[in-house]
Amino acid sequence: MLESNPVVINDFPATMYRTFQQAQQTLAGQRSGDPLAMSIEDARQQQSRYFQALNRLVPDVARSDDHTVSGPHGDIPVRLVSARVQENLPCLVFLRGAGFWAGGIDSHLGTIHRLAVLTGCAIAAIDYRRTPEHCYPVQQEEVLCVLAWLGRHGAELGLRAGAWAFFGESAGATLALSATLALRDQGQMLPAGLVLFYPNCGGPKAGARPYSLWVWRSYLGGADPEAVPGPVPLRQDLRGLPSVWLGCGEEDPLLADAQALAARLESAEVPCRLVQFPGMPHAFVMHAAALWPARLALEQAAAQVRRLFDSPSTETSPS
Repeated sequence: MLESNPVVINDFPATMYRTFQQAQQTLAGQRSGDPLAMSIEDARQQQSRYFQALNRLVPDVARSDDHTVSGPHGDIPVRLVSARVQENLPCLVFLRGAGFWAGGIDSHLGTIHRLAVLTGCAIAAIDYRRTPEHCYPVQQEEVLCVLAWLGRHGAELGLRAGAWAFFGESAGATLALSATLALRDQGQMLPAGLVLFYPNCGGPKAGARPYSLWVWRSYLGGADPEAVPGPVPLRQDLRGLPSVWLGCGEEDPLLADAQALAARLESAEVPCRLVQFPGMPHAFVMHAAALWPARLALEQAAAQVRRLFDSPSTETSPS
């Protein structure tokens, strides 16, 4: 068990908004990068500015340590973050979204720090390599490499042996599913559970948005998803997975993927819960600094993480 006293997040701005459109107005006109309309370098720069605008009022944490793990494709940056200086913490492995092509650890700093406070876990954020320069299975291999490193060095890092789970958003949720399926197939230790927002897990589909098709083409490279189902979780046998908690906005174009995944997991007798958030689009959780539904969604996800490890409750309250 973790400490019994709840931690209070106290990073609320003067105004918390109820709608996504209102929260967007706080970003000073910053918008996501579009790799279909500009070079990948320019799209990443614009996306970085957008992430910086989102990462306001990041909660303080007691520990933030950067590590480098030697991997099959070069060094892999990993950051360990926890809200308390405490040993024997469960570990929540964080895999970012951003379509595989953008972002890094700092791009999701607000979410990482809030999860550390809300869950009481040590957050291990993995900076896997980006597409289109690196295609599947590079990202999955890097995640598996870091998991093995955490297993070998967990005691010296202050982690509880065998107590870990996945948290992933969008592309990161897809990667968490694929990595867990690979662990299952290899007979390795599985996570206690998966907590995922808006997974992009169905692969390329006829009639999909051009951006979605580009994301999958960049991730797959020359691989045929019909012949190599590994990167596409919905094309795999899902039996034997640990429990899965899914969150998705009702305005998200990936809602159909989340619903299909929930149905497939139920058919595979995998414990699963899908929570749909009215009026919310894709990637809304990153707006938790100013968007009240995003804050509540993150709290629900954190509560599921705590249940996985039988940890005491954590509270948030406005200033």
